Amino acid sequence: MAEAHDVKSRVAQKLALIEPESGNLPASIFTDPDLFYQEVRTLFLSSWQFLAHASEIPENGDFVTRVIGQQDVIVARGSDGEVRAFYNLCRHRGMRVCRVEHGNTPAFRCPYHGFTYRNTGELSGIPQEKSIFPNGRVDKGQLGLYPVRIEIYRDMIFGTLGSQVEPLEKFLGNMRWYLDLIVGRAPMEVLGPPHRWIVPSNWKIPSENFLTDAYHTLFSHRSISEIGMAPKADFAQSGYHVNAGGGHGRGIGSPADVFMFDEGLRSTFASALSADQVRVLESMKNAHGTVFPNLSFLVSLVKVDDRPISLTTIRLWEPLDVNQTRIWSWFLVEKDASADWKERSRQAYILTFGPSGIFEQDDTENWTDITQNLTGPAVEAKPVELLYQMGMGQHPLTDFAGPGDVYQGKYSEANARSFYRRWLDILTRGEGA
Repeated sequence: MAEAHDVKSRVAQKLALIEPESGNLPASIFTDPDLFYQEVRTLFLSSWQFLAHASEIPENGDFVTRVIGQQDVIVARGSDGEVRAFYNLCRHRGMRVCRVEHGNTPAFRCPYHGFTYRNTGELSGIPQEKSIFPNGRVDKGQLGLYPVRIEIYRDMIFGTLGSQVEPLEKFLGNMRWYLDLIVGRAPMEVLGPPHRWIVPSNWKIPSENFLTDAYHTLFSHRSISEIGMAPKADFAQSGYHVNAGGGHGRGIGSPADVFMFDEGLRSTFASALSADQVRVLESMKNAHGTVFPNLSFLVSLVKVDDRPISLTTIRLWEPLDVNQTRIWSWFLVEKDASADWKERSRQAYILTFGPSGIFEQDDTENWTDITQNLTGPAVEAKPVELLYQMGMGQHPLTDFAGPGDVYQGKYSEANARSFYRRWLDILTRGEGA
């Protein structure tokens, strides 16, 4: 208890010195173990976390195992067709009841003592129950798998461990309008299980990168334009920087030289979206963003075999430690796209943003180097501040179709300042379950 109190005291002192609106942030937000301790115990218990796409569990009995913060969970479509989530934790001794990543089963059986749970969560069997427990029975009705609260938006399954977290649609707020362009423009499906890999980086660095940073493409991804896979190096500047509020935000590249989606789906998009959303979609040449705190997405247009093709990926930055992040990466595509489109889009994803993709290697090298460079006694001895002033003083547009504060041009750090304001508010209040 004393140690926990000491950590809280140190955290409070450190947080009191952070002012995101100043445009200067201490580098310690990425390296301080005390702040990470506070994040794990508050931030990830007071927000919605993406768990899975409904297309990953299409049949009754399908399941996947995922993580909220640092808690293992099971997401399952029960035998009754309803989607649920549970702690991956046996009520007897706390063992994982499921140790595989995905599958189909009517029940989960703990490998430690054999307690068995239906795929709807109820405890259904205990080995030798009649001979070893008092009165020959256990009240199974009180010992089902601990449920995780979930809500679904556009087939995106979100979960939260916090009992007081606001409804999902309220949590997403204005971001729903923009999220629709990514996951709601048509019925979507995930092809294949998500890729996963670990990078020695603080989780906020990639989350912030997708949220706010189109600027890095000018240099970090310059080689992509030089080999002809993308236009000139400053292709990411034109468009809009969208602060959707609540720490959410995105960048929209515009105008488009070509329609970046399957031409055969124009009528589908028109049915799924509003007229304003369709106009934004038709003019879009790329899009990236983050749903607070750690779910990001990307729609990118590249050339493969000298033909333009777009790809859609969603990312989760799972915090393992203050300087270690597991990346989850899903490839998403329209269900009704042609087989040729799906295959070329998959190739584009693998080539650019798969685990060994060209863009991905650029990014992870940066994130790793930043974390390592900010970790060490010299930086600790002389506190380092980082510059977040890009776009300060810029006025939002008044005629953009979508909600939120929308700025002309994608080179801005307004979203980062908003992200760290919400991050700071949650850590300061100590919100949690």
